[in-house]
Amino acid sequence: WIEVDLLTNKFIGGVVTWGHAGGSNYVTTFRIQHRSDGSDTWVDYTDSNGDPRTFVANEDALVATLNQLQEGFVARYVRLYPLTWQGYLFLRWELLSC
Repeated sequence: WIEVDLLTNKFIGGVVTWGHAGGSNYVTTFRIQHRSDGSDTWVDYTDSNGDPRTFVANEDALVATLNQLQEGFVARYVRLYPLTWQGYLFLRWELLSC
């Protein structure tokens, strides 16, 4: 996994992913966990059934893929867990926050 510390709690409304700009290496699916400042508990981002949501990421390395979150969350720490990938595991990502 890869983790980001946003330094304070922020509202997260989406995730953008890219692959390797010079090759054909990219993540194809991933999951998200988050936790708020002061909490020790990691929370899965879930679908409407309460199951951990698997996001579809990239179909190639160059085009950005936006995953807007139906229901955003407030967190200081966010982890992205790559599940499947093409070529080598390579990821560029950005969180969309307000």
